[in-house]
This record gives sequence, structure tokens and C-alpha cells, in this order.
Amino acid sequence: MNRVNYFFVLFAGLVINGICSFPSMAEKVTLRIGYNVNSSYPHFLGSGLEPASPPGVSLDILNQISRKLNFNIKYIRRPGRRILHELKENNLDAAFIFSYKPEREEFGVFPKKNNKPDGDKRLAVLSYFLYTVEGRNLGWDGHKFTNLQGVIGANSGYSIVKDLKNRGIKVEEARSTRNNFTKLKNGRIDGVADQGIVADAYIHKNKINNIVKINKPIATKDYFLIFSHVFSDQNPTLRDKIWDEISEHRDELSKKFMPRYLEEYQLQPGTN
Repeated sequence: MNRVNYFFVLFAGLVINGICSFPSMAEKVTLRIGYNVNSSYPHFLGSGLEPASPPGVSLDILNQISRKLNFNIKYIRRPGRRILHELKENNLDAAFIFSYKPEREEFGVFPKKNNKPDGDKRLAVLSYFLYTVEGRNLGWDGHKFTNLQGVIGANSGYSIVKDLKNRGIKVEEARSTRNNFTKLKNGRIDGVADQGIVADAYIHKNKINNIVKINKPIATKDYFLIFSHVFSDQNPTLRDKIWDEISEHRDELSKKFMPRYLEEYQLQPGTN
């Protein structure tokens, strides 16, 4: 091979290799991940269609994982119930944060172990508590309500609503934590069932002094990043890597990012 031909072959090889490298760069996966338009402190903050700044601990965790696994995220905010329907229609690839209900498997895929939700791969864990006004005898002994004569207030869309109704409890649904505590103050409801971290933040910010928190949780639930059936079928390896990263690093990342949210108190949570 003469010198001209040698350089021609070398140049052609470099071009071909370069061309072959472009698809891998262009094919970097972008996940469309949905979450609620209302805030759920400290998991996601702000309201409206765009992520807040800072965005919330759950987004911090997912952003860190996306950098490690080399994929992009496009966040899409929608009302809670619409998120599930868009996931089912494959308009979203994933969504957070949702507790497990059997009927939700129609909309998305949860991490499973021995055919049950795998709590090790949760994105968050939340507990619901009972709140009432000082001087009332309403209580919760860890199994049942005591001295309940009226109704319990809870946020519409919260999984605790169905849990309470299944116990035969009368529930009055409201749009937000603020709405529930206003009703409680005005005597329209006997108590509020709310996520402890959200209700405590509301009470702290508004300096409410006459509220009693019953410290035995009504329910404790794991909350997950779930995937659309289409994405799960087409990308099982990436799906499992994301869940594994959440399981391995969730707690350390939460501890790392939480300090910047200690003074952020949102009033309209949207966790399901």
C-alpha cells in the first residue's frame, strides 16, 4: 500500500468511527417524569408547570441518579390524577411519588419483590397522623379512633381517604392542608388526617398553638417512582438500574440535600 492509499484508509476509518460514535451521543435517553403541580414538602416544592428552585428532595435525588446513569430528565407537572392517566397513555415514562394500590398497577409499574411492593426501592416513606384541637377528646390508639363523633378531614387524592372510608369513617375531602386546618379551627370537622411532615410544617409556619398531634401514626406508607408499562417493557435494564440506585443511595442523598429545605414550608401538598 502506497503512502497516499494508507492515509486515505486511515482517514476513512476515522470518519467511520466518528460517524458510529454520533448515534450513541444522540441516543442519550430522556425520561419524561411527571409529578404533581401542587407542592409536597420536602419532596417537591412550588406550584405550576415548572420545577421550583430549589425543586425538592425527590428531584434532587433523581437528578443525581440521572447524572450517574447518564440520562436526561424532562419534568412534567400535572394534577395528581392526570399524572396516572398520562402514564397509562405513555405520555410519561415515569412518575412520582405514589404509594402502592393494586388498582394503580393498571397505570404503571411498581418495583416488586416476591410479588409485593419492594419497600427497599421506595423514593420516600411518609406517615399520616391525626390532628385535633386542644380540649377535645378525639384520639387514635394505633388501631381505632376514640370519641369520634363527626368527620375527619383529609386532602382529596390522598390514599388515606380510602383507608379511612374502608374503616367506616366519615371523611370530608379538601383541596389543601390549609383548608383542612381552617375547617378544624372553625369546628366544621373533628380532626385532620394528614402527612406528618406536611402538617407539622404548616403548623410551625403559621404559629398555631392549640393543635394536638396524636403521635401514633394512622398509617405509614412507602412511596415510589413508577414507570409506564411501555417504558418498562422497552427499557427494563435502565428501569432496574434507577430503582437500584434509589435503594442504595436514597438515604444518604436525602441527608445531603435536606438542610436547604429546613425553612421551606409549603401549604398545598400533592402526594398520593
